[in-house]
Amino acid sequence: MLTIEFKDSLIGASFYEQLHHSLSMVTNKAQKQVTIQLDQKEKRAVLSIGGFTSGDHMIEHAIISVLTNTTAMIFFKKWVEEYLKETFHYEEEMEIQSIVETAKSLFYPSPTHKEQKTLITFIQWQQEIYQKIAPFVKENISFSFDSFLYFRLQTCKESLLSIVETAIDEYRMEIDYQMMLQRCRDFLNSHEPRIETVYVRLSRGIDFFDGKHQQIPFHQICQWLETATPFEKFLPIHERMIGPLVSMAPAKIMIHSEECDDDLFHTLKNIFEERIVLIDDKANELSTCNHPRFKFLS
Repeated sequence: MLTIEFKDSLIGASFYEQLHHSLSMVTNKAQKQVTIQLDQKEKRAVLSIGGFTSGDHMIEHAIISVLTNTTAMIFFKKWVEEYLKETFHYEEEMEIQSIVETAKSLFYPSPTHKEQKTLITFIQWQQEIYQKIAPFVKENISFSFDSFLYFRLQTCKESLLSIVETAIDEYRMEIDYQMMLQRCRDFLNSHEPRIETVYVRLSRGIDFFDGKHQQIPFHQICQWLETATPFEKFLPIHERMIGPLVSMAPAKIMIHSEECDDDLFHTLKNIFEERIVLIDDKANELSTCNHPRFKFLS
């Protein structure tokens, strides 16, 4: 009989529910009857797992996997929150939860997010937890889960610090980005167009043309450049794009679709909305909402 003691009965209940759900399928295949029992007394709980012996590899692997996944699921969030409150002194709950979600998007594998370079991957972190839990299950050693967290999983917690630091940086960049977008929108709403239609070419640097396809002189752009954006301030002025466009406040911006990647399009769409028109050289002009290469996410 393997027993695991929990100081927090709610955490014990989470482990019990996950084990009960997952082991039912595995035990049918292995033709074993594994018993799972949860005894709760006040705030504490004792989880008992019986009916398997050392060497039942399928059962052992299933138990270790469930304990590993449940630990990762519960304590990733708890440890990230602890770091934010105790190490980085965040207090606002909404801000903390936003950074936690950013950390999840950096750490957990997802087909909807770009691959992030972190010091440790989620798979590596999960495997480390698995290897810490495995000996207790294989040798049927009962233990206190809270002591196990403190003495065995401290390195797993510490390895999340770099993820938290990266998540904070990403969160701050996103705040700056949203502030930049709002400043640009405010400028556009309060200024009449200096040029009705602007054509943008990105094939050889950044070139701007007016409605008559005459290139807009560089010195004229410098005179109009009345707004600045955080992510452009370190670039030479001739490499900037958003600032000059916002300064012109055009009614329409024409840009070739093959020169406009997804990230650039997303930013332009966030700022200029229906003013953006993509030009397809192989067909007629296409509005942004109908362009097959892009799907705008607000």
